Amino acid sequence: MMFLAISRNAGDPSRFLTAEAARIAELSRSGQVTRILLKTDHTGAVLLMEEPDLSAAQATIDTLPLVSAGIATFQLTSVFEPPDSDPPGSRSRSTH
Repeated sequence: MMFLAISRNAGDPSRFLTAEAARIAELSRSGQVTRILLKTDHTGAVLLMEEPDLSAAQATIDTLPLVSAGIATFQLTSVFEPPDSDPPGSRSRSTH
């Protein structure tokens, strides 16, 4: 299953960023984290994850140093890609 994980920092993450980056790199190599984005207001991150179920996704999130330290919390939502269709914003053009 695919999950969107949205974090919120409750404190200064600075001293944990090296360990966090290393753990995210491990999860990316294993295919558990497929995309990472940072919020423009620097209050957290957004991860796209592949896990068997919600409890596995939560268990993976719990291994992040920022979560273990109580600096960040994550909200998990299961998501899916829509069936093949035109990309958003495009219009099918018919020729007559």
